[in-house]
Amino acid sequence: MLFSKISARAARVLAVVFLLTTVGLAAGLGWSWWFVTKLALKPLPGPELPAKMRPVTAPASPLQLQYQLSLPGRGEIFPALAGARAVDYWPVAVLSIANTSKKPVLQVITAEVRGWSNQLRETAVIGPSEVRTFNLDPELLPDAYQNGEMRQATLVVEVKEPASGHTFADQRPVFLHGVSDLFWGRKFSNAQLLARWVTPHDDSVLQLVSEAQRLIPGGRMRGYNQVDGVNVETQVRQQAEAVFRALKQSRISYVTSIYTFGNYPGETQRIRLPRETLQLNNANCIDVSVVFASAMENLGMQPLVVIVPGHAFTGVRLGRDSQKVLYLDLTVLPKGTFASAIKRAEEWLKKTPPDQVLTVDIGAARSLGIYPMPTFPAARQQVTTATL
Repeated sequence: MLFSKISARAARVLAVVFLLTTVGLAAGLGWSWWFVTKLALKPLPGPELPAKMRPVTAPASPLQLQYQLSLPGRGEIFPALAGARAVDYWPVAVLSIANTSKKPVLQVITAEVRGWSNQLRETAVIGPSEVRTFNLDPELLPDAYQNGEMRQATLVVEVKEPASGHTFADQRPVFLHGVSDLFWGRKFSNAQLLARWVTPHDDSVLQLVSEAQRLIPGGRMRGYNQVDGVNVETQVRQQAEAVFRALKQSRISYVTSIYTFGNYPGETQRIRLPRETLQLNNANCIDVSVVFASAMENLGMQPLVVIVPGHAFTGVRLGRDSQKVLYLDLTVLPKGTFASAIKRAEEWLKKTPPDQVLTVDIGAARSLGIYPMPTFPAARQQVTTATL
Protein backbone atom coordinates (compact mmCIF):
# COMPACT_ATOMS: atom_id res chain seq x y z
CA MET A 1 0.00 0.00 0.00
CA LEU A 2 2.78 2.38 0.97
CA PHE A 3 4.68 1.47 -2.22
CA SER A 4 1.64 2.28 -4.33
CA LYS A 5 1.28 5.72 -2.78
CA ILE A 6 4.96 6.50 -3.42
CA SER A 7 4.68 5.36 -7.05
CA ALA A 8 1.64 7.55 -7.66
CA ARG A 9 3.37 10.59 -6.15
CA ALA A 10 6.51 10.00 -8.28
CA ALA A 11 4.38 9.76 -11.40
CA ARG A 12 2.72 13.10 -10.68
CA VAL A 13 6.12 14.70 -10.13
CA LEU A 14 7.43 13.29 -13.40
CA ALA A 15 4.33 14.51 -15.21
CA VAL A 16 4.79 18.02 -13.83
CA VAL A 17 8.49 17.98 -14.79
CA PHE A 18 7.65 16.77 -18.31
CA LEU A 19 5.00 19.46 -18.69
CA LEU A 20 7.33 22.21 -17.55
CA THR A 21 10.09 20.93 -19.85
CA THR A 22 7.73 20.84 -22.83
CA VAL A 23 6.50 24.39 -22.14
CA GLY A 24 10.10 25.62 -21.75
CA LEU A 25 11.20 24.04 -25.01
CA ALA A 26 8.22 25.51 -26.84
CA ALA A 27 8.92 28.95 -25.42
CA GLY A 28 12.60 28.66 -26.37
CA LEU A 29 11.78 27.62 -29.92
CA GLY A 30 9.30 30.46 -30.25
CA TRP A 31 11.77 33.04 -29.04
CA SER A 32 14.49 31.64 -31.35
CA TRP A 33 12.15 31.90 -34.38
CA TRP A 34 11.25 35.49 -33.44
CA PHE A 35 14.92 36.49 -33.04
CA VAL A 36 16.09 34.90 -36.30
CA THR A 37 13.18 36.47 -38.19
CA LYS A 38 14.01 39.91 -36.83
CA LEU A 39 17.69 39.46 -37.63
CA ALA A 40 16.99 38.34 -41.21
CA LEU A 41 14.71 41.27 -41.92
CA LYS A 42 16.95 43.90 -40.39
CA PRO A 43 19.09 45.63 -43.10
CA LEU A 44 22.82 45.40 -42.61
CA PRO A 45 24.67 48.69 -42.24
CA GLY A 46 26.68 49.76 -45.31
CA PRO A 47 28.47 52.74 -46.86
CA GLU A 48 26.35 55.77 -47.58
CA LEU A 49 25.37 56.21 -51.23
CA PRO A 50 26.91 59.12 -53.16
CA ALA A 51 24.69 62.16 -53.31
CA LYS A 52 23.97 61.78 -57.04
CA MET A 53 22.71 58.18 -56.46
CA ARG A 54 20.40 58.83 -53.51
CA PRO A 55 16.68 58.56 -54.26
CA VAL A 56 14.78 61.80 -54.34
CA THR A 57 11.21 62.37 -53.36
CA ALA A 58 10.52 64.92 -56.10
CA PRO A 59 12.24 65.89 -59.36
CA ALA A 60 14.23 69.06 -59.70
CA SER A 61 12.48 72.01 -61.28
CA PRO A 62 13.12 72.40 -65.04
CA LEU A 63 14.04 76.01 -64.29
CA GLN A 64 17.06 74.72 -62.37
CA LEU A 65 18.48 72.93 -65.44
CA GLN A 66 20.46 74.92 -67.99
CA TYR A 67 21.51 73.69 -71.44
CA GLN A 68 24.06 75.06 -73.89
CA LEU A 69 24.66 73.58 -77.36
CA SER A 70 27.62 74.65 -79.50
CA LEU A 71 29.14 73.59 -82.85
CA PRO A 72 32.93 73.81 -82.45
CA GLY A 73 33.69 73.11 -86.13
CA ARG A 74 31.28 75.76 -87.39
CA GLY A 75 28.93 72.90 -88.18
CA GLU A 76 31.23 71.25 -90.75
CA ILE A 77 31.48 67.44 -90.82
CA PHE A 78 34.27 65.60 -92.67
CA PRO A 79 33.30 61.93 -93.17
CA ALA A 80 36.95 61.00 -93.78
CA LEU A 81 37.87 62.24 -90.30
CA ALA A 82 34.83 60.93 -88.42
CA GLY A 83 35.85 58.13 -86.08
CA ALA A 84 39.38 58.08 -87.51
CA ARG A 85 41.32 59.45 -84.52
CA ALA A 86 42.20 62.72 -86.20
CA VAL A 87 44.54 64.88 -84.14
CA ASP A 88 43.03 68.22 -85.15
CA TYR A 89 39.28 67.72 -85.43
CA TRP A 90 36.13 68.42 -83.46
CA PRO A 91 32.94 66.66 -82.39
CA VAL A 92 29.80 67.46 -84.37
CA ALA A 93 28.42 69.28 -81.32
CA VAL A 94 29.17 69.90 -77.64
CA LEU A 95 26.34 69.92 -75.10
CA SER A 96 26.73 71.41 -71.62
CA ILE A 97 24.18 70.64 -68.88
CA ALA A 98 24.19 72.57 -65.57
CA ASN A 99 22.13 71.33 -62.63
CA THR A 100 21.68 74.23 -60.20
CA SER A 101 19.34 72.30 -57.89
CA LYS A 102 20.20 70.34 -54.76
CA LYS A 103 18.90 67.11 -56.27
CA PRO A 104 20.48 64.74 -58.81
CA VAL A 105 18.75 64.53 -62.18
CA LEU A 106 18.68 61.78 -64.80
CA GLN A 107 19.16 62.96 -68.38
CA VAL A 108 18.57 60.95 -71.56
CA ILE A 109 20.48 62.58 -74.46
CA THR A 110 19.90 61.83 -78.14
CA ALA A 111 21.58 63.37 -81.19
CA GLU A 112 21.23 62.71 -84.91
CA VAL A 113 22.28 64.26 -88.21
CA ARG A 114 18.98 63.72 -89.91
CA GLY A 115 19.30 61.43 -92.92
CA TRP A 116 23.07 61.02 -92.57
CA SER A 117 23.72 59.34 -89.20
CA ASN A 118 22.45 56.82 -86.70
CA GLN A 119 20.92 58.19 -83.53
CA LEU A 120 23.39 58.63 -80.69
CA ARG A 121 21.83 57.89 -77.28
CA GLU A 122 23.45 58.50 -73.90
CA THR A 123 22.10 58.37 -70.33
CA ALA A 124 23.75 60.40 -67.57
CA VAL A 125 23.14 61.51 -63.98
CA ILE A 126 23.95 65.14 -63.24
CA GLY A 127 24.70 65.63 -59.56
CA PRO A 128 23.54 68.56 -57.42
CA SER A 129 25.22 71.82 -58.46
CA GLU A 130 27.17 69.94 -61.15
CA VAL A 131 27.98 70.92 -64.74
CA ARG A 132 28.75 68.18 -67.28
CA THR A 133 29.83 68.44 -70.90
CA PHE A 134 29.12 65.86 -73.60
CA ASN A 135 30.73 65.50 -77.04
CA LEU A 136 28.04 64.49 -79.52
CA ASP A 137 29.36 62.46 -82.46
CA PRO A 138 26.59 60.41 -84.12
CA GLU A 139 27.91 57.55 -86.26
CA LEU A 140 27.62 58.37 -89.97
CA LEU A 141 25.61 56.12 -92.28
CA PRO A 142 27.13 54.53 -95.43
CA ASP A 143 25.46 57.19 -97.60
CA ALA A 144 27.80 59.79 -96.08
CA TYR A 145 30.71 57.88 -97.63
CA GLN A 146 29.12 57.97 -101.06
CA ASN A 147 28.34 61.68 -101.01
CA GLY A 148 30.48 63.58 -103.49
CA GLU A 149 29.64 67.19 -102.70
CA MET A 150 29.09 69.46 -99.70
CA ARG A 151 25.49 69.30 -98.48
CA GLN A 152 23.43 71.04 -95.84
CA ALA A 153 21.86 68.87 -93.17
CA THR A 154 20.15 69.25 -89.79
CA LEU A 155 21.51 68.23 -86.40
CA VAL A 156 18.72 67.33 -83.96
CA VAL A 157 19.52 67.20 -80.23
CA GLU A 158 17.04 66.27 -77.49
CA VAL A 159 17.43 65.83 -73.73
CA LYS A 160 14.67 64.25 -71.64
CA GLU A 161 14.27 63.99 -67.87
CA PRO A 162 12.10 60.90 -67.18
CA ALA A 163 11.13 62.01 -63.65
CA SER A 164 9.49 65.27 -64.68
CA GLY A 165 8.94 64.71 -68.37
CA HIS A 166 10.86 67.92 -69.10
CA THR A 167 12.44 68.00 -72.58
CA PHE A 168 15.13 70.22 -74.07
CA ALA A 169 15.31 70.20 -77.88
CA ASP A 170 17.37 72.10 -80.41
CA GLN A 171 18.06 71.91 -84.15
CA ARG A 172 21.10 73.36 -85.89
CA PRO A 173 22.13 73.52 -89.55
CA VAL A 174 25.32 71.57 -90.27
CA PHE A 175 27.31 70.98 -93.46
CA LEU A 176 28.39 67.52 -94.59
CA HIS A 177 31.54 67.58 -96.73
CA GLY A 178 32.05 65.27 -99.66
CA VAL A 179 33.84 62.05 -98.83
CA SER A 180 36.94 63.20 -100.76
CA ASP A 181 37.55 66.31 -98.63
CA LEU A 182 40.51 66.08 -96.26
CA PHE A 183 40.96 68.67 -93.52
CA TRP A 184 44.74 68.73 -93.12
CA GLY A 185 44.61 70.55 -89.79
CA ARG A 186 47.08 73.06 -88.46
CA LYS A 187 50.61 72.36 -89.71
CA PHE A 188 49.37 69.20 -91.48
CA SER A 189 48.63 67.51 -88.15
CA ASN A 190 46.05 65.25 -89.83
CA ALA A 191 48.38 64.13 -92.63
CA GLN A 192 48.35 60.50 -91.46
CA LEU A 193 44.63 60.45 -92.31
CA LEU A 194 45.70 60.37 -95.97
CA ALA A 195 45.97 56.60 -95.39
CA ARG A 196 42.16 56.48 -95.54
CA TRP A 197 42.39 57.23 -99.27
CA VAL A 198 44.60 54.18 -99.78
CA THR A 199 41.92 51.59 -100.55
CA PRO A 200 43.61 48.31 -101.56
CA HIS A 201 40.40 46.27 -101.79
CA ASP A 202 38.44 48.58 -104.06
CA ASP A 203 37.34 46.93 -107.31
CA SER A 204 39.14 49.54 -109.41
CA VAL A 205 42.43 48.84 -107.61
CA LEU A 206 41.98 45.10 -108.07
CA GLN A 207 41.52 45.72 -111.78
CA LEU A 208 44.69 47.83 -111.92
CA VAL A 209 46.71 45.08 -110.22
CA SER A 210 45.24 42.54 -112.64
CA GLU A 211 46.35 44.65 -115.60
CA ALA A 212 49.82 45.08 -114.08
CA GLN A 213 50.09 41.32 -113.63
CA ARG A 214 49.94 40.85 -117.40
CA LEU A 215 52.86 43.26 -117.83
CA ILE A 216 55.37 41.67 -115.45
CA PRO A 217 57.76 38.91 -116.53
CA GLY A 218 56.30 35.57 -115.52
CA GLY A 219 52.88 37.07 -114.86
CA ARG A 220 53.15 36.80 -111.06
CA MET A 221 52.81 39.63 -108.52
CA ARG A 222 54.35 38.14 -105.39
CA GLY A 223 54.71 41.14 -103.09
CA TYR A 224 57.56 40.49 -100.68
CA ASN A 225 57.32 36.70 -101.07
CA GLN A 226 60.75 36.05 -102.52
CA VAL A 227 61.31 33.73 -105.49
CA ASP A 228 64.40 31.51 -105.49
CA GLY A 229 67.20 33.14 -107.38
CA VAL A 230 65.55 36.57 -107.48
CA ASN A 231 66.65 39.43 -105.23
CA VAL A 232 63.66 40.81 -103.28
CA GLU A 233 64.59 44.41 -104.13
CA THR A 234 64.63 43.53 -107.81
CA GLN A 235 61.30 41.80 -107.41
CA VAL A 236 59.74 44.88 -105.79
CA ARG A 237 61.09 47.14 -108.55
CA GLN A 238 59.60 44.86 -111.22
CA GLN A 239 56.18 44.97 -109.57
CA ALA A 240 56.32 48.74 -109.13
CA GLU A 241 57.24 49.14 -112.79
CA ALA A 242 54.38 46.85 -113.84
CA VAL A 243 51.89 49.05 -111.95
CA PHE A 244 53.52 52.14 -113.47
CA ARG A 245 53.11 50.69 -116.97
CA ALA A 246 49.47 49.79 -116.29
CA LEU A 247 48.80 53.40 -115.24
CA LYS A 248 50.61 54.63 -118.35
CA GLN A 249 48.50 52.43 -120.60
CA SER A 250 45.37 53.94 -119.05
CA ARG A 251 46.54 57.31 -120.44
CA ILE A 252 46.08 58.94 -117.06
CA SER A 253 46.72 62.68 -117.27
CA TYR A 254 47.48 65.49 -114.83
CA VAL A 255 44.87 67.95 -113.51
CA THR A 256 45.06 70.56 -110.78
CA SER A 257 43.39 70.16 -107.37
CA ILE A 258 39.66 70.71 -107.14
CA TYR A 259 38.41 73.64 -105.08
CA THR A 260 36.72 72.77 -101.78
CA PHE A 261 33.88 74.66 -100.12
CA GLY A 262 33.40 75.64 -96.50
CA ASN A 263 35.09 77.75 -93.87
CA TYR A 264 38.49 76.03 -94.08
CA PRO A 265 39.55 76.28 -97.75
CA GLY A 266 43.18 76.95 -96.86
CA GLU A 267 43.42 73.77 -94.78
CA THR A 268 41.17 71.50 -96.83
CA GLN A 269 41.90 69.63 -100.05
CA ARG A 270 39.74 67.54 -102.35
CA ILE A 271 41.59 64.27 -102.96
CA ARG A 272 40.11 61.78 -105.38
CA LEU A 273 39.68 58.24 -104.17
CA PRO A 274 41.41 55.68 -106.43
CA ARG A 275 38.07 54.52 -107.85
CA GLU A 276 37.36 58.04 -109.12
CA THR A 277 40.88 58.61 -110.47
CA LEU A 278 40.89 55.33 -112.37
CA GLN A 279 37.41 55.94 -113.72
CA LEU A 280 38.17 59.45 -115.00
CA ASN A 281 41.80 58.80 -116.00
CA ASN A 282 43.00 62.11 -114.60
CA ALA A 283 44.64 63.04 -111.33
CA ASN A 284 46.86 65.49 -109.53
CA CYS A 285 50.07 64.50 -107.78
CA ILE A 286 48.45 63.28 -104.60
CA ASP A 287 45.56 61.52 -106.37
CA VAL A 288 47.84 59.31 -108.43
CA SER A 289 50.11 58.71 -105.43
CA VAL A 290 47.31 57.13 -103.40
CA VAL A 291 46.36 54.98 -106.42
CA PHE A 292 49.90 53.57 -106.59
CA ALA A 293 50.00 53.12 -102.80
CA SER A 294 46.68 51.25 -102.93
CA ALA A 295 48.09 48.81 -105.50
CA MET A 296 51.24 48.24 -103.45
CA GLU A 297 49.26 47.58 -100.26
CA ASN A 298 46.99 45.23 -102.19
CA LEU A 299 50.09 43.15 -102.91
CA GLY A 300 51.06 43.08 -99.24
CA MET A 301 53.84 45.63 -99.58
CA GLN A 302 54.53 48.76 -97.55
CA PRO A 303 53.84 51.98 -99.48
CA LEU A 304 54.54 55.59 -98.52
CA VAL A 305 53.18 58.94 -99.65
CA VAL A 306 55.62 61.85 -99.40
CA ILE A 307 54.38 65.44 -99.09
CA VAL A 308 56.67 68.38 -99.78
CA PRO A 309 55.68 72.05 -100.14
CA GLY A 310 53.32 72.24 -103.12
CA HIS A 311 53.80 68.65 -104.26
CA ALA A 312 53.41 64.95 -103.40
CA PHE A 313 54.92 61.70 -104.68
CA THR A 314 54.92 58.07 -103.61
CA GLY A 315 57.19 55.18 -102.72
CA VAL A 316 57.39 51.58 -101.54
CA ARG A 317 59.81 49.86 -99.18
CA LEU A 318 62.18 47.51 -101.01
CA GLY A 319 61.63 44.79 -98.46
CA ARG A 320 59.47 44.16 -95.42
CA ASP A 321 60.35 46.86 -92.84
CA SER A 322 63.34 47.83 -95.00
CA GLN A 323 64.86 51.30 -94.66
CA LYS A 324 65.44 51.34 -98.42
CA VAL A 325 62.60 52.97 -100.35
CA LEU A 326 61.90 53.18 -104.07
CA TYR A 327 60.47 56.66 -104.67
CA LEU A 328 58.38 57.57 -107.74
CA ASP A 329 56.96 60.86 -108.97
CA LEU A 330 54.02 59.75 -111.09
CA THR A 331 53.33 63.19 -112.51
CA VAL A 332 55.61 62.17 -115.40
CA LEU A 333 52.61 60.22 -116.71
CA PRO A 334 51.36 59.62 -119.32
CA LYS A 335 54.48 60.20 -121.48
CA GLY A 336 57.30 59.75 -118.96
CA THR A 337 59.24 56.59 -118.24
CA PHE A 338 59.68 54.57 -115.07
CA ALA A 339 63.28 55.80 -114.86
CA SER A 340 62.19 59.44 -115.19
CA ALA A 341 59.63 58.94 -112.39
CA ILE A 342 62.41 57.71 -110.10
CA LYS A 343 64.71 60.56 -111.10
CA ARG A 344 62.10 63.28 -110.51
CA ALA A 345 61.25 61.94 -107.05
CA GLU A 346 64.94 61.86 -106.09
CA GLU A 347 65.32 65.46 -107.28
CA TRP A 348 62.49 66.56 -105.00
CA LEU A 349 64.16 64.86 -102.03
CA LYS A 350 67.51 66.51 -102.78
CA LYS A 351 66.19 70.06 -103.10
CA THR A 352 63.70 69.96 -100.21
CA PRO A 353 64.98 70.58 -96.65
CA PRO A 354 64.42 67.48 -94.49
CA ASP A 355 62.25 69.39 -92.03
CA GLN A 356 59.83 70.15 -94.89
CA VAL A 357 59.45 66.52 -95.99
CA LEU A 358 56.37 64.86 -94.52
CA THR A 359 56.14 61.09 -94.99
CA VAL A 360 52.88 59.23 -94.53
CA ASP A 361 53.77 55.60 -93.80
CA ILE A 362 50.62 53.64 -94.67
CA GLY A 363 51.61 50.62 -92.57
CA ALA A 364 52.27 52.81 -89.52
CA ALA A 365 48.93 54.54 -90.02
CA ARG A 366 47.17 51.15 -90.03
CA SER A 367 48.80 50.27 -86.72
CA LEU A 368 47.28 53.50 -85.32
CA GLY A 369 43.80 52.36 -86.35
CA ILE A 370 43.55 54.48 -89.51
CA TYR A 371 41.85 52.19 -92.01
CA PRO A 372 40.70 52.62 -95.63
CA MET A 373 37.63 54.65 -96.43
CA PRO A 374 34.52 52.45 -96.78
CA THR A 375 34.01 51.48 -100.41
CA PHE A 376 30.95 50.07 -102.13
CA PRO A 377 30.08 48.08 -105.26
CA ALA A 378 30.27 50.04 -108.48
CA ALA A 379 26.48 49.98 -108.86
CA ARG A 380 26.15 52.07 -105.72
CA GLN A 381 28.98 54.51 -106.46
CA GLN A 382 28.00 57.84 -107.90
CA VAL A 383 29.64 61.23 -108.33
CA THR A 384 27.17 63.86 -107.18
CA THR A 385 27.16 67.44 -108.35
CA ALA A 386 24.60 68.88 -105.96
CA THR A 387 25.64 72.07 -104.17
CA LEU A 388 24.31 74.00 -101.24
